[in-house]
Amino acid sequence: MPPEGELAISHPDFGVVNYAVIFLYLVGMLVLGGWFARRIKGTRGFFIAEGKLPAWLVGMSLLGTYLSALTVMALSGIAFGPADWTWTIQLPFLLVTAAVITGLVLPRYREAGVISVYQYLEQRIHVSSRLIGAVCFLALQVGRMGLVLFLPALAFHIITGADLALTIVVMGVVVTAYTVLGGIEAVIWTDAVQVVIFSLGAVLSIFYIFSGVNAVGADFWALAAEHGKFRVLDWGAGLTAREWFASALTLWLVLETIFQTIRIYGTQQDMTQRYMATPSTAQANRSVWIAILGYIPLAYLFYFIGSALFVYYQAAPDPNVPALVQAGRNDAIFPYFVVTHLPVGIAGLVIAAVFAAAMSSIDSGMNSSATVCVEDFYKRFWGADKPDEHYLWVARGLTIILGLLATWMALLFMDIASAQVVWSKIMAYTTNGMLGLMALAFLPFRVHRWAAVIGFASSWLALFYMTSRTEIVWLLYPVVGNLLCFFVALALNALFPKEDRPLPAAADQ
Repeated sequence: MPPEGELAISHPDFGVVNYAVIFLYLVGMLVLGGWFARRIKGTRGFFIAEGKLPAWLVGMSLLGTYLSALTVMALSGIAFGPADWTWTIQLPFLLVTAAVITGLVLPRYREAGVISVYQYLEQRIHVSSRLIGAVCFLALQVGRMGLVLFLPALAFHIITGADLALTIVVMGVVVTAYTVLGGIEAVIWTDAVQVVIFSLGAVLSIFYIFSGVNAVGADFWALAAEHGKFRVLDWGAGLTAREWFASALTLWLVLETIFQTIRIYGTQQDMTQRYMATPSTAQANRSVWIAILGYIPLAYLFYFIGSALFVYYQAAPDPNVPALVQAGRNDAIFPYFVVTHLPVGIAGLVIAAVFAAAMSSIDSGMNSSATVCVEDFYKRFWGADKPDEHYLWVARGLTIILGLLATWMALLFMDIASAQVVWSKIMAYTTNGMLGLMALAFLPFRVHRWAAVIGFASSWLALFYMTSRTEIVWLLYPVVGNLLCFFVALALNALFPKEDRPLPAAADQ
């Protein structure tokens, strides 16, 4: 397969008006950043907005961060392809995640009063666990921000012929600028605006897909049924136990969803940091429910767009679409349809929505990574007892550095044969075992520091083994890794002497 940036298709004229719409969107994000910059008085304002934001706003921000450009493009791409709607089986199980986070995880973080979630690992286990969590998160975010910046820019480049490097740099500069200026409040408000923009873009796209199918005289629902484009269940049909194990997609998707989404909402700083931005635990819990109950219908909407696009291109074939499919670029089909079939201005708005989805993840990654750098490293080891103004300047400087890193990573992805493969490896190794490690911190007794470290290391060894020596479906990697981390640490804990440090009482946290 050639490098991802080398796919050549005939480029439609994007037009001055559409570029103007995107330009106005980017300027609007900068204006919001500048507006909220005036309200920041210290690091609490920069990191958690003084804990004064309403639940509905924080919930929309959580939704915007979770529903990234990768998701917007990937969900439609999955449904367009042979998987149809089999991945939608994940969505109802997000309610399990919401119940676990709001009933168990979030209240404990609020009681502990931590800005960085990895500080909780030090309180409950040891500083070594805090460092493991913080380093893994930073590695995850640098890779994730680079990919989230790269893939929408790549799709835009493939479709319009716009310069790829320039698109990456412009997006990187804008998102870095408003995040540096306005801190978490700018991040949360821009995320909320971006959720509205890409929701509107999705609804408009569906309207024009149906209009296009009707215009050629095709029966939308009959074509969809003929090709099984709304097929949900896939329990596997292998004759042997091994074949069934490898092909029981539905079961593995459910397990992967429960483990991964609890890890995301429970251990990732870019999500947990928002829990402290509301005035109370009740409002923080409400924000989680708003995010998850908002995500489920939006995800169905983007899956529907993928199926609808398949039907449209069956009814009205386009030679560029098979070229995109052949190159493994199903995720570019949605933006391709937007550019080629939506009216001038509306097309610019929908493409701006794709960029919005990317920025809602990147800005969160920058702010939360700066928070981790300040709270878990700088304050903890080198810069204690400095004035708060000093930490604010450090946080802003780190945000600039992180923005440059994300842009640099995105530019590096231009020379990689498959950024998706590279990203899957980054995510696998930087998140493996983190849920198991955090679960140890929620036990009613203190787990020995070395038991936790060895348990975490065992999850990595298991991942190396699963990826190199077995045919275990990749959806089970987080299930095996996190369970192994937890239970190995728990077993070893009985062999080590009890830690002599008492656990912090809830009233003191």
